[in-house]
Amino acid sequence: MGKRRDASPGDPKLIVDAEGRIVAILLGTPDDPEWPSVIREAARAMDRARRIACKRGGWRVGRVHRRGRYLPLFDGVSLGGGQKRPGNLRNTKLFSYLVKELLKNKAIRRIAGFQSSGVALYAPKLYRYYCRILRALFEHHPELIHIFDNSVFPAVTFNCGDAVTFQHCDFLNLVHGLCPVTSAGYFDHKRGGHIYLKQMRVVIEFPSGATAAIPSGCVDHGNTPIQPHETRFSITQFAAGGLFRWVEYGFQTAKSLLAQAGGQAKRDTFDGVPGSRWRWALDLFSKVDELAADRSHVFGPGQTDV
Repeated sequence: MGKRRDASPGDPKLIVDAEGRIVAILLGTPDDPEWPSVIREAARAMDRARRIACKRGGWRVGRVHRRGRYLPLFDGVSLGGGQKRPGNLRNTKLFSYLVKELLKNKAIRRIAGFQSSGVALYAPKLYRYYCRILRALFEHHPELIHIFDNSVFPAVTFNCGDAVTFQHCDFLNLVHGLCPVTSAGYFDHKRGGHIYLKQMRVVIEFPSGATAAIPSGCVDHGNTPIQPHETRFSITQFAAGGLFRWVEYGFQTAKSLLAQAGGQAKRDTFDGVPGSRWRWALDLFSKVDELAADRSHVFGPGQTDV
């Protein structure tokens, strides 16, 4: 890996491309003396979920899945992986109970709000896009449940101890989106638990309590190992790319749209001429020297401090 960064407390650090475009955000921690207790409570809640899952036979310590050896709990709204329309993610009875308890936890709700606010602050145009599309989605489908009333993101993953993630790319997520992730637990972040972004050649020290927002849908990422006696948890919010296509295609799949008269023309209106959409997507990411203006344009005058 080429560069080493940290997501420690203090001023947020920005990862930018050659044109000064902000492509990842190391938010660190909020300036809040209560934040350490918030993180401890979130870790306690996720550890409790893991212990209950193991006790009741829903999970086995050491079990391996595509992303790691930890218990993953999901909830929210998604589209993809065989789904034909947007839907609330489904769980077993046990996992539904565990997720419900986590979503009620005040500490976890505070983390979700901080994650969403961080994306709004440093990627305002992208945040506005999320708001526009997802508001239309939930208004058109009242059966869908928006899990957090203080976050724009429609879905969440709780990685319940010892959450060291294998290298992967979340190819179902919005490819030009950002996914905020918050680390928690008891580990030496100087020795392990780093998050790395492979194509960016960046390794990030990622202590308990810190938050980063990364382009998980287009960059391979993962964590470095922690010590055998340590434990780590994480909370990630995300949005499936299929939700955005569903709304833009008139609340239907591409297959359904193309089966209609004039469907190809409507799809071309959304997709643009071949090779152009990636430029439009890149423009959703603010440049450092334009961030104040972008904030003011999206949120109104007075919201320009960098």
